[in-house]
This record gives sequence, structure tokens and C-alpha cells, in this order.
Amino acid sequence: MNNNFAYLPKDQVKYITQEIEPEQVQYVADVKCIGDECCKMCDPESGCCKKECEGRDAEELGDNIVFMCKIFAFCDKLRVLHWAAPNMSYHNALDDFLEKLEAYKDDIAENIQGVLGFQFCPSDFTQIVLPVQDNPICVLNELKICLQNFMTAHEDDVEYEGCRNATSGILEDVYKYLYIFRICKED
Repeated sequence: MNNNFAYLPKDQVKYITQEIEPEQVQYVADVKCIGDECCKMCDPESGCCKKECEGRDAEELGDNIVFMCKIFAFCDKLRVLHWAAPNMSYHNALDDFLEKLEAYKDDIAENIQGVLGFQFCPSDFTQIVLPVQDNPICVLNELKICLQNFMTAHEDDVEYEGCRNATSGILEDVYKYLYIFRICKED
């Protein structure tokens, strides 16, 4: 298996929208830079050197990386559905929503790095595949739960106020597009 990709069977990814224990994170998404030694797997060839990664909080980093990997996975899943849209209504709605989700992905990544006080290393990320039906409504419902879990995990963290605000904004879009996709389904 390519180390850059972690294709997991559906029964092993039941926690995609549930809270994940820190010790599960590395297995779940093949995420690097967690555990007692931050970046023990990093190397200069991958674009990440140990000096850049010193002082990083492994547990907080791991939770945030898993969340970001999920957002990447939702973007990928929706992009494929966009390409395979059964009609123009779905195609246009998916295109519009993807634009918002891509903007959120960039915004939340920059917010999280600001909160943590350091940049992500390129080797922090890996691709995961969502075991969600090929249906925009199902995908958005899963995304909604994932975003709500992120909000709940950081509800008392003052530092994450900007992240919660951005997440609240994309949640508003998720609800709007759930309605739009239900209308598209009737076309």
C-alpha cells in the first residue's frame, strides 16, 4: 500500500464522524506526527525537518490533522459526485457548494495553524476515503456530523473562536445545500 494513501474498509472507518481517541488516530488515517515523539517519521526529503516540528503538541496536532484529512476527503468525494452528476441541477449545486467548502478548508487550516502557533508539515497529511454513499445528501449529512463534532470538541477553547465561527458558517451552508439537494432530487 502506498504510504500516502490509507484506504480503509467501511467497517474500520465507522468513526469518521465520531470522536477519535488519540491512540487510534495514526491507525485510522495513517497520520504522521502524533505520539510521544512529534515528527519521528518526518525527514528533510519530504519537506519537513525536525527543527520545523519541534515544540508541537502531538495530541492537539493529531486531532486537528485528522479533522483536516476528513475535510480533504469530503472535498474529494463531492468533487467526484460533481463530475458524475446525473443532471445539471446537481452539477451546479455541487459546484457551488464545493467552492464554499474549498474556501472553508483553506480558512480553517490557516486558523488552526494560528491557534497552534506553528505550520503544518507536508508529511502531516494523508488521504482517506470516505465510506459514504454516492449521494450528495448522505455526504452532506456526514459532513454535518463531522463539523458538529469539531465544534463540540472545541466549545470551551477560547483560542478556537475563529475556527468555530468559520465552522458555523460552513454548517449554515451545509443545511442550505441539504435543502437544495432535496429539491434537485425531485427534478
